[in-house]
Amino acid sequence: MSTGCIVEGRVENSVIFRSCHIAKGAVVRNSVIMMHGTIGEGAVLDNVIVDKYVTINPGVKIYGGEREPVIIGKNTTI
Repeated sequence: MSTGCIVEGRVENSVIFRSCHIAKGAVVRNSVIMMHGTIGEGAVLDNVIVDKYVTINPGVKIYGGEREPVIIGKNTTI
């Protein structure tokens, strides 16, 4: 967890870069969230790599594999 992060949800076994926001009820597990990532309320990320300036909308669920994580490119909104 880096500086400037707001974590209202749950983060497990993950790396969170600076200035990220994990909203209430969101779950980030076994994932990497790079700078300025926003994870919406109730979203679930498991085995996901999120590049810079990505927004995951509320309620979105993304599951990757342990050996094949889902990768979300820079400046993307899902």
